[in-house]
Amino acid sequence: MGKGAKTAWGIDLGNSTLKAIKVGQTDGGVEVLDFAVIEYDGKILSQSEIDEQQRMDLIDRALERFVEEHEITKDAMVVSVPGQSSFSRFVKLPPVDKKSIPRTVTYEAVQQIPFDIEDVEWDWQAFEDNDSPEVEVGIFAIKKELVNNALDPFVRAGINVGSVQMSPMALYNFLSYDQKFLEESGGKDAVIALDIGADNTDLVIADGVRVWQRSIPIGGNQFTEAVQKAFKLSFAKAEALKRTASTSKYARQIFQAMRSVFADLAAEVQRSLGFYSSSNRQVKFKEVVALGNAIKMPGLVKFLQQSLSLPVKRLDTFDSLTVSPDVSMAQYTENLPSLATVYGLALQALGKGQINSNLLPTEIVKKSQWKQKRIWFTVSAAVFVMSSMLFLFQAISQGMQADTAIKDLDKFLRRSKIIDSNANDKKKYETIISEAEKSIKQDSNVYASRNLVPKILRSIRECLPNVSNVFDPAQVAMHTAFAEGNRDVVMEMPRKQREQVFLSNVKIIYTNNLNRGFDEILSEWKTKQTESAAPSTQKKTKKDLFGGKGGFSLFGGKKKKKGALPSGSGSAKNRRAVGSDGFSKDVVPGFVVLIEGSTPHEKGFEYLFPQNVGVDRDQWGFYNRLLYLGKTDKRILEAENKTDDKSNSKKTTKNKVARSGPMTPLARLENQRMAKMPFEAYVPSMDKLELYFDTLDHGLITTKNLKNDVQPPNYNFGIQRAEDTTPGNLDSSVKAITQSGKLDSVQPLKAFYDPFTLEPITKTYVKDDRGFVILNRRGEPTMNNNDYWFRLKLKIKLKGSTKK
Repeated sequence: MGKGAKTAWGIDLGNSTLKAIKVGQTDGGVEVLDFAVIEYDGKILSQSEIDEQQRMDLIDRALERFVEEHEITKDAMVVSVPGQSSFSRFVKLPPVDKKSIPRTVTYEAVQQIPFDIEDVEWDWQAFEDNDSPEVEVGIFAIKKELVNNALDPFVRAGINVGSVQMSPMALYNFLSYDQKFLEESGGKDAVIALDIGADNTDLVIADGVRVWQRSIPIGGNQFTEAVQKAFKLSFAKAEALKRTASTSKYARQIFQAMRSVFADLAAEVQRSLGFYSSSNRQVKFKEVVALGNAIKMPGLVKFLQQSLSLPVKRLDTFDSLTVSPDVSMAQYTENLPSLATVYGLALQALGKGQINSNLLPTEIVKKSQWKQKRIWFTVSAAVFVMSSMLFLFQAISQGMQADTAIKDLDKFLRRSKIIDSNANDKKKYETIISEAEKSIKQDSNVYASRNLVPKILRSIRECLPNVSNVFDPAQVAMHTAFAEGNRDVVMEMPRKQREQVFLSNVKIIYTNNLNRGFDEILSEWKTKQTESAAPSTQKKTKKDLFGGKGGFSLFGGKKKKKGALPSGSGSAKNRRAVGSDGFSKDVVPGFVVLIEGSTPHEKGFEYLFPQNVGVDRDQWGFYNRLLYLGKTDKRILEAENKTDDKSNSKKTTKNKVARSGPMTPLARLENQRMAKMPFEAYVPSMDKLELYFDTLDHGLITTKNLKNDVQPPNYNFGIQRAEDTTPGNLDSSVKAITQSGKLDSVQPLKAFYDPFTLEPITKTYVKDDRGFVILNRRGEPTMNNNDYWFRLKLKIKLKGSTKK
């Protein structure tokens, strides 16, 4: 919990009422200073007879009344968005450096949020447990269109909103602050908040350590519709009958009409609690807190209590709030069950909320920053203008009376000097304002590009083989089965024939100039990493780029025919000798991307980087797609022709780019997608391809040159099988047998297996039918080389980012 405002409003525009509460910080805690519950002229906004214009008018009138009746100008404002319109997901991160958490969360957000990251406003918050090395992260998102629609009424009413929070997370803030026993439970006892709204019910489970929420599509309107159907009334009359059911002589019949809805709601709640309990078996439910105006319906609390076999209480007081004498206690108590969400919103503004994520659009955040910086400059400029005008008018007045002006000439000159001094001050203020504008522009650039890295990651993922870029029907069926988790169908195809690529590590490093060698850029990055590392992490042990000791080079120290680049390639030693002389003098900011992964395909490098396929995208492999990332066929052909013109020769490179036929509809769509991509692979010269696209993988990415089929020191994909790592007998070795039949032993082999198919993905021993490792004539164990491992470096720049 951070430092917050002294007073704050929480506002919720529900489907039936506007609800708001104002709280302030006191020496003893938090006090209710004001509240409001305003109906929309008795209308329900979600009803079909209410069109969009009527809905806007009803909300505007309610907000207008709220602004007229309550003081809001000096208070922080937090508003809610419905749980069913937003997205939340809680994921556990592996133990990582705290500095790496934001980057990891961004990657997780791209994977978890079921919309394009560009189309949503999203935020996150970390939850750390001192007893566990794991960090749990909450990711919260809402589509930009929805949050803008939610804010439009406040903009029209002239209300400055500071934060936007999801209703379920506001309920959690209420529970964690108000229900004090949760802090003492240590995650063993949980309380359930059930907030029944007009169309949906927010179910929130809090155990003092974590939160779980679900939006159930059952609300007060469903109860009204049941009454409407049973009594054959209009919706408005059925709503009125439902609200007066407790005093109606038809109370029993009304309850019977709503009984099926009661049962549906209880069943959904029971199902949600069962799902939560299945993964949190140590947690016991203590009670259900019933919230919302719909909870006033006769018999609902009792029905829920019997159905759930849990205590259900109708909230009639807030345990951690005091109430100002200026607040009407009778009205406050009457409306208290519907104020829990706005209570939680206001707590967030005070800095007392457990969850402080903010889904306010970045454009509004930028305007707010500028407004705060501009206040001082505006005041200073106003003082200058007022003083200058004062002296000017005095001087003119004195000029009209010549005799008086002559007598007061000395005074006039002194004042003229003051005007000159103020003019100098004006220039100084203008300079300060100009610098502030530059600072704000830099800040806004950060907001503008915050999705850039996720976009790059998504583009790399789209380069992987998938159902949209493989065309063999058998391969399409295999990929479809893999996506659906159908293991049997996947394994029908031999592993060596599967057109798959798996990535275990991707690292993106920013550099202010891509026209430098990989070695220089990575050396600079590694130096910065070392300088910023804590003393405890600065060990002498060499580590590879991804954190493992040692390292491995998949293409070895010697030049391989199959691993050679298609143009201008050579050994690592030869390429390092080229240095930076082969680079352009242009300054090109961008990213170096380091990729590690494997493919089960038997052709290995040839499958990843097929040669002589030109711009036939159907024939491209993973490497080809990366090489031409963000480029249309036209751009690719122009770059190749430019390279040939510079060389003044008729030679054809191994990877000669050419048009083999008319563009297919799929290729045309792909070209359109590449044209819209804001970045591209930076490969200005195919003759010097190794400077920009390093498939031979030298430099800081490894610390040793080993053979391509060597076992990796660490691999972030796959599981280690126990039978391949435990001894075959009682000592620390594995049983082996020579060709002569003599028993021997070898060291256990660290082997990894595909977590989905349980097939080996690293080198494994060859064993006989008894499970003994087979040794060759030299007494060495025979090995199966399984998946093909690779590491790759490439450069990516923003389009149009080159500077002279």
